Amino acid sequence: MLAYYARRSLGEDFGALPAPIKKGMWVDGGDVTRDEINAVSRDYSLDNNILLDVLDTNELPRVEYAGDDAYVFLRLPRLSKASRIVTSPLLCIVTSQHFFTLSSEDTLPPDALGVKVLPITTGETQTLLLTVLANVVARFEELIQHTAQSIQTTASRLRSHEITNSDFIHFVTVEANLNDNKMNLNATLAVTQRLRENNRQLLTGSDIEALDDIILHIQQLLVEIDRHTNSVESIRNAYSTVANNTLNKRMKTLTVFTVLITLPNVFFGMYGMNVALPYMNQSWAFFMVVSIGVGVVLLTYIIAKRLRIF
Repeated sequence: MLAYYARRSLGEDFGALPAPIKKGMWVDGGDVTRDEINAVSRDYSLDNNILLDVLDTNELPRVEYAGDDAYVFLRLPRLSKASRIVTSPLLCIVTSQHFFTLSSEDTLPPDALGVKVLPITTGETQTLLLTVLANVVARFEELIQHTAQSIQTTASRLRSHEITNSDFIHFVTVEANLNDNKMNLNATLAVTQRLRENNRQLLTGSDIEALDDIILHIQQLLVEIDRHTNSVESIRNAYSTVANNTLNKRMKTLTVFTVLITLPNVFFGMYGMNVALPYMNQSWAFFMVVSIGVGVVLLTYIIAKRLRIF
């Protein structure tokens, strides 16, 4: 669905328009259809083939130029109900007259930006592109922080010996989120570096300075992702070590227990044979056999404790 926004002056926020205007408008389309894309292409003389690429859910971030217009594809992240980070393509179009944001799913209309990451200091449409780009990177940062909190919680549970197998099943999602974030941020970094070249003279000097800040922000997030990935690997290795030690202790205990209950059976088995045995006709023979069995068990236990077998 298409929506139209504009503002009266640079100091004001964007407001919704009941109908399109000729110049200085932000056209936003979330959940756009093929017919709406065809209409936008026809009404504003945009490249229809490039616009239709936004319907491809696997479209990668890139920059294309057609005439004097710039088409910038980004990936807009969000957190799914299954705690997976999913992304959808977001197309930003910079023209001399208008600014466009189109997506087959979610988009970033002006009223959804919240606190502006970049102050809009000019009326040029490319500045709006940088604002959207900065907000996209900020969304990635929020999701990375959410993942970091999950990792810290698991690390605390490990120190308290409360970690379970379900935590490591959750780690599969955490690693997938980190890998997806890294892939998308690397692609976004390539887009920003392509814009930084400014071959089409799209950006002004102040725009390039703002873009440098965005590039630095992305690079910092990539370093943070690598750090979190290492943390996940360290926690997994620590858990494996703890699990192996616990298993070894349990196996040692079971082995000692098996030996302790096996030794008395030797004596009990002897007096269970159908042959003549010493003292078999004595009334105290049973108590003697039991006493010997218990004595052997206690002796074995004492020796095992002194040898620190368990």
